[in-house]
Formats: sequence, structure tokens, C-alpha cells
Amino acid sequence: MFLFSYYCCGISFADMAQLGHRNIIMHEGGDYIVYKRQKTKNQKKVSPIQIRITDEISGLLEWFKGNTQLIHPYIVPAVSKEGYTGEQLYKHIRNRYKKYSDALKALAAELEFGDISLTSYVSRHTMAMTLQGNNVPREVISQILGHSDLQITNTYLDSFGSSVIDEAARVL
Repeated sequence: MFLFSYYCCGISFADMAQLGHRNIIMHEGGDYIVYKRQKTKNQKKVSPIQIRITDEISGLLEWFKGNTQLIHPYIVPAVSKEGYTGEQLYKHIRNRYKKYSDALKALAAELEFGDISLTSYVSRHTMAMTLQGNNVPREVISQILGHSDLQITNTYLDSFGSSVIDEAARVL
């Protein structure tokens, strides 16, 4: 799920957990995952995020189908019980997020990452920094991240000093 988040432009766990078959849309030139961020879905002027389904994303979706127990209608193995809606679904996703976070921490310890904390946000941050490192305009990165304001993106990208980036690169 970490790689799925990365390849899906840093999609958050909460958004990833809510993805269903209804979010896969065929557009001219390819298939897309289309969704509104859970965090901002009720705000005015929020456009849906569209992520082209690349070979990497398609491969991960196929892997999920063949190697995990997917609960209908979800396309990633974040929700593990049927029938949840509303507050019950929210609490379930929050509990699953905690388990996911614990698994990432255990993986970081096993791989001896040292002081570097592996969290679900690392995939989102890594994606944004990779785009910035490849000279993608901040306006585009802002749209990909689903930020409502470019200043949020500027603060987000500027928060990573060179020492943090150097340390992250050392781990790769």
C-alpha cells in the first residue's frame, strides 16, 4: 500500500481506504482513479483529483486482487470488514491506519533506518520531492497534492531542508 500511495501521487491512507470501483473512470487515452480528498471534500471549489492508472498502479491493483482479501467495493486492502458505513467505517479505517503505521515502523526497524521515521506520509512527501527534484512546477505539484492554495504547497515543500533530503537519499 505504501508503493500504491507513492504511485498514486501521494494519496493519503484515508483517501486510499475509500477507493472503490466507482473511482475508476475511463477517459480518452486511458483509465483514471478519480476521487475527492476526504480532508477537503466538503469545501467549495475543490476539484476531484485524477490519477492516470500507470502500469505500476495497474500491477499493484492486480496484486491486491490476487494476494489479499478485498472487501467489495474497495480496490485496496485497507477496509477489512463488510457492512461498515458512516462513523463505524471511519473508526475502522482509523484502526487500520494505526496497524498500517505500526507495520511501517516495524519495517523501518527491521531495515535499520535508524533515526528516520517511516510513516504513511513518507510516500506523499517523497512523491512531492521527486516531482520538485525533476523541475515540475509547484503549481502542478499543488494540484496533484490536492492543496487548496499554492502557499500550502510552498510551505510543504520548503519544510524539507537539504539535510533531511540528504538523509532520505542516503536511505534509498
